Amino acid sequence: MATEQLDTAIEIFLAERSDVAALTLAGAAEEILGQAVKLAGGENAMQQAYEVTAKTHKLLHRTELRWQDFADGENLARNAAKHMRAPEEANVTTDLRRAAQWMIVRACSNYDRLNLERTDRMRVFDNWFYENEVGV
Repeated sequence: MATEQLDTAIEIFLAERSDVAALTLAGAAEEILGQAVKLAGGENAMQQAYEVTAKTHKLLHRTELRWQDFADGENLARNAAKHMRAPEEANVTTDLRRAAQWMIVRACSNYDRLNLERTDRMRVFDNWFYENEVGV
Protein backbone atom coordinates (compact mmCIF):
# COMPACT_ATOMS: atom_id res chain seq x y z
CA MET A 1 0.00 0.00 0.00
CA ALA A 2 2.72 2.50 0.97
CA THR A 3 4.70 1.69 -2.17
CA GLU A 4 1.68 2.46 -4.34
CA GLN A 5 1.04 5.70 -2.45
CA LEU A 6 4.66 6.77 -2.84
CA ASP A 7 4.85 5.85 -6.52
CA THR A 8 1.61 7.73 -7.20
CA ALA A 9 2.88 10.75 -5.25
CA ILE A 10 6.03 10.76 -7.37
CA GLU A 11 4.03 10.43 -10.59
CA ILE A 12 1.77 13.35 -9.64
CA PHE A 13 4.72 15.44 -8.43
CA LEU A 14 6.85 14.95 -11.54
CA ALA A 15 3.86 15.61 -13.82
CA GLU A 16 3.21 18.81 -11.81
CA ARG A 17 -0.47 17.89 -11.56
CA SER A 18 -1.15 18.57 -7.88
CA ASP A 19 1.33 19.42 -5.16
CA VAL A 20 -1.33 18.90 -2.46
CA ALA A 21 -2.14 15.40 -3.72
CA ALA A 22 1.56 14.54 -3.99
CA LEU A 23 2.15 15.86 -0.46
CA THR A 24 -0.71 13.95 1.15
CA LEU A 25 0.06 10.69 -0.65
CA ALA A 26 3.78 10.93 0.13
CA GLY A 27 2.90 11.85 3.72
CA ALA A 28 0.72 8.77 4.11
CA ALA A 29 3.49 6.58 2.67
CA GLU A 30 6.13 8.24 4.86
CA GLU A 31 4.06 7.60 7.98
CA ILE A 32 3.43 3.92 7.16
CA LEU A 33 7.03 3.27 6.12
CA GLY A 34 8.40 5.17 9.11
CA GLN A 35 6.29 3.06 11.47
CA ALA A 36 7.49 -0.11 9.71
CA VAL A 37 11.10 1.00 10.23
CA LYS A 38 10.44 1.56 13.95
CA LEU A 39 8.68 -1.81 14.29
CA ALA A 40 11.71 -3.45 12.66
CA GLY A 41 13.90 -1.86 15.34
CA GLY A 42 15.38 0.83 13.12
CA GLU A 43 15.51 4.61 13.17
CA ASN A 44 13.21 6.28 10.65
CA ALA A 45 13.95 9.45 8.68
CA MET A 46 12.12 11.73 11.13
CA GLN A 47 13.93 10.27 14.13
CA GLN A 48 17.30 10.74 12.46
CA ALA A 49 16.49 14.32 11.43
CA TYR A 50 15.30 15.07 14.97
CA GLU A 51 18.53 13.82 16.53
CA VAL A 52 20.64 16.06 14.30
CA THR A 53 18.33 19.06 14.69
CA ALA A 54 17.98 18.64 18.48
CA LYS A 55 21.76 18.72 18.95
CA THR A 56 22.09 21.89 16.89
CA HIS A 57 19.09 23.45 18.64
CA LYS A 58 20.62 22.75 22.06
CA LEU A 59 23.94 24.34 21.05
CA LEU A 60 22.28 27.44 19.60
CA HIS A 61 19.44 27.98 22.08
CA ARG A 62 20.66 26.16 25.21
CA THR A 63 17.26 24.49 25.49
CA GLU A 64 15.95 21.07 24.56
CA LEU A 65 13.96 20.72 21.36
CA ARG A 66 10.81 18.78 22.15
CA TRP A 67 10.01 15.93 19.76
CA GLN A 68 6.43 17.14 19.33
CA ASP A 69 7.53 20.66 18.39
CA PHE A 70 9.95 19.25 15.82
CA ALA A 71 7.38 16.82 14.39
CA ASP A 72 4.69 19.52 14.21
CA GLY A 73 7.05 21.78 12.28
CA GLU A 74 8.14 19.04 9.88
CA ASN A 75 4.55 17.97 9.22
CA LEU A 76 2.79 21.35 9.25
CA ALA A 77 2.11 21.51 5.51
CA ARG A 78 1.00 17.88 5.32
CA ASN A 79 -1.27 18.18 8.35
CA ALA A 80 -2.81 21.39 7.03
CA ALA A 81 -3.48 19.73 3.67
CA LYS A 82 -4.82 16.58 5.28
CA HIS A 83 -6.95 17.92 8.12
CA MET A 84 -7.23 21.06 10.18
CA ARG A 85 -6.45 20.00 13.76
CA ALA A 86 -5.20 23.30 15.11
CA PRO A 87 -5.99 26.98 14.48
CA GLU A 88 -2.47 27.59 13.10
CA GLU A 89 -3.23 25.06 10.36
CA ALA A 90 -6.11 27.22 9.06
CA ASN A 91 -3.74 29.67 7.34
CA VAL A 92 -0.51 27.98 6.40
CA THR A 93 1.85 29.82 4.09
CA THR A 94 4.22 27.37 2.50
CA ASP A 95 5.69 26.23 -0.76
CA LEU A 96 3.58 23.14 -1.38
CA ARG A 97 5.88 21.93 -4.14
CA ARG A 98 8.90 21.92 -1.83
CA ALA A 99 6.86 20.38 0.97
CA ALA A 100 5.78 17.57 -1.37
CA GLN A 101 9.34 17.12 -2.62
CA TRP A 102 10.81 16.74 0.85
CA MET A 103 7.98 14.47 1.99
CA ILE A 104 8.81 12.20 -0.97
CA VAL A 105 12.48 12.29 0.08
CA ARG A 106 11.53 11.27 3.64
CA ALA A 107 9.29 8.47 2.40
CA CYS A 108 12.02 7.18 0.06
CA SER A 109 14.51 7.29 2.93
CA ASN A 110 12.21 5.13 5.06
CA TYR A 111 11.70 2.81 2.09
CA ASP A 112 15.48 2.39 1.83
CA ARG A 113 15.77 1.71 5.57
CA LEU A 114 13.50 -1.30 5.04
CA ASN A 115 16.00 -2.63 2.47
CA LEU A 116 13.35 -2.69 -0.23
CA GLU A 117 14.30 -2.46 -3.89
CA ARG A 118 13.52 0.94 -5.36
CA THR A 119 10.76 1.11 -7.96
CA ASP A 120 11.30 2.61 -11.41
CA ARG A 121 9.42 5.77 -10.34
CA MET A 122 11.63 6.18 -7.30
CA ARG A 123 14.70 5.97 -9.53
CA VAL A 124 13.17 8.56 -11.88
CA PHE A 125 12.56 10.82 -8.86
CA ASP A 126 16.18 10.31 -7.75
CA ASN A 127 17.37 11.45 -11.18
CA TRP A 128 15.02 14.45 -11.09
CA PHE A 129 16.22 15.33 -7.57
CA TYR A 130 19.90 15.20 -8.47
CA GLU A 131 19.33 17.24 -11.61
CA ASN A 132 17.03 19.87 -10.06
CA GLU A 133 18.10 20.04 -6.41
CA VAL A 134 21.70 18.92 -6.26
CA GLY A 135 22.64 20.24 -9.67
CA VAL A 136 24.41 17.13 -10.90
